[in-house]
Amino acid sequence: MESMSTDRYIERVTSREAAVRRPATIREVAALAGVSVSTVSNALAGRRSVSGESSARVRAAVHRLGYRPDGAARAARAQTRQAIGLVVPDSRNPFFAEVAHGVEAVAQSLGWAVFLASTDLDEAREADYLDRMAGAADGVLVCSTSGSPDQVQRMVDSGIAVVACDERVAVTGAGGVFSDDTAAGRIAARHILTRAPRRIAMICGPEHLATARARRTGFRDELQAAGRSLPPWRSLASDYTIDGGRWAADQILASDPRVDAVFCANDLQAVGAAQALRQAGRQVPADVIVIGIDGIAWGEVTEPSLTSVTRDPHRLGSEAARLLIQMVGEGAQPREIVLPVALVERDSTRRSGGD
Repeated sequence: MESMSTDRYIERVTSREAAVRRPATIREVAALAGVSVSTVSNALAGRRSVSGESSARVRAAVHRLGYRPDGAARAARAQTRQAIGLVVPDSRNPFFAEVAHGVEAVAQSLGWAVFLASTDLDEAREADYLDRMAGAADGVLVCSTSGSPDQVQRMVDSGIAVVACDERVAVTGAGGVFSDDTAAGRIAARHILTRAPRRIAMICGPEHLATARARRTGFRDELQAAGRSLPPWRSLASDYTIDGGRWAADQILASDPRVDAVFCANDLQAVGAAQALRQAGRQVPADVIVIGIDGIAWGEVTEPSLTSVTRDPHRLGSEAARLLIQMVGEGAQPREIVLPVALVERDSTRRSGGD
């Protein structure tokens, strides 16, 4: 038998005892049973939505791991409120108003209620609302802008069904419904290139957001494929707001007043950029063309009307709500859904004389 030092023996025994003392988590039960966390939660609550086979696997995993849900968790799982939470970064943004409308349309048709919370782009408020939603709803739709997945991961690990909507969150066990943001950037670049601009500028979104990085990558890749480059002084990151677009456009014009095409990572930035251009004496689209991403409803009534790569926010919300309700009520596995995007051409990229 291999000899072992006293220190190594004590270390091995201590680590084994620590492993025995540590309670099993619902996520470990789900992994062993080969089901989702929400299925474990539903099976333990005895809901009919879980098949007999899945329930048997859950019971076997619970027995093998010695899993014991705490009293609060048992009480929460004992009843379904038929209510879901929706956390959005800014309810005043028409894009998220359309997302919320899509969520409510599906939820109401299925007899579920929706609790809506707007964080006003405040990370502390987002954390507070997520805590409150965890205790008030059966599942939560998260349109996060914090870039921090820790709290969402804790919700999933505790058995709460979560679907990330619009913005990706690095969480294991959550569902997700997103737009094809890389394709959106590519489509915007292709459209701009058809206008043969000489000096293209880009206003990106916040670097910590996956949507901003994907749109920037798609735009740059399409320019590169066409043999075009984007110098650093004509590329700037800013908030997804009108003020953010206005500020970024001012900075770009200060470094290169002859810019003749501006790509914005969202429509609100594009509205702000167009305002800044006009105030600087540059006409849209006669002197500068402007394009955004999102497809907000009032983009067609701005002056000029806004060309945009639309992401269909209503469908984004309805698909997210449908997935979450399936995860909560039917024990469906979390999955990722990526929705297509499409160009909607309006006046902000139509130069006089035809295209």
